[in-house]
Amino acid sequence: MPLQNRVTPFSKIERSPARGLFTGNRGVLHNAEQELVTTTWRHRAWILCELEYKGWKRKLMQPNRWTELFFLDEATAFAAGHRPCGLCRREAYRRFLNLAGGFATAKALDAALHLERIQPQALLPYGELVPASFFALGANAYLKLPKLALEWTHEGYRRAGPFPDSLQVQPLTPLITRRVLARGYQPLLHPSALSFSA
Repeated sequence: MPLQNRVTPFSKIERSPARGLFTGNRGVLHNAEQELVTTTWRHRAWILCELEYKGWKRKLMQPNRWTELFFLDEATAFAAGHRPCGLCRREAYRRFLNLAGGFATAKALDAALHLERIQPQALLPYGELVPASFFALGANAYLKLPKLALEWTHEGYRRAGPFPDSLQVQPLTPLITRRVLARGYQPLLHPSALSFSA
C-alpha cells in the first residue's frame, strides 16, 4: 500500500501511487510505523523541495525525521500552502520572497502564510482569480489557466473549463501566493497541463 504522503490542493495528505514533481515537508508527522499521527503540521515552515539535490538520498519516513510529502507540481504545493525551500530551491525562494513584498525573512513569510492557511478564504468571482492559482467547486480542485481551467487529480490534469467570470468559487491558493503569481512568478506545472496552457 502506498504511504500517506501525497498532498492535494486542499492541503490534505492522502495515499496514492502517482508520482509528482516535488517533495517537501511540514515537520515530523509520522510515527515509527510510517503512519501519520497528524495531517496538519508541526512547524510553520511549509517548504517545497527538489526531488533530487546534490545526490542526497533519504529513506522515507525515518523515525524522528521530517515527513517527506510529495506534490503533483509547484502550483499544487502553492495551493496547499507551501513555499520554495531556501536551500535546494534558493533562486525560486528568493524570487518568491521578493514578489511577496514586505517580508524580510523566511520566518516572517511563514508566519503570514500560516495565518492564511488556517483561515477560510472568502468566495471570489472566477474572473478575479490570477492564472496558476487553484480554486474549489464542491469537492473538486481546479487550476485556473489564462483561457480555461483544469481539474486536478493525483495523476495529472484534465480539461474542465472555461467557467464564466461571474461564477463564485472558493480560492485555495493563499492570498500572499496569489500576489506572488500576479507579480510574475510562473510555477512549474505537471506535463499533463502543458498541452492545455499553450
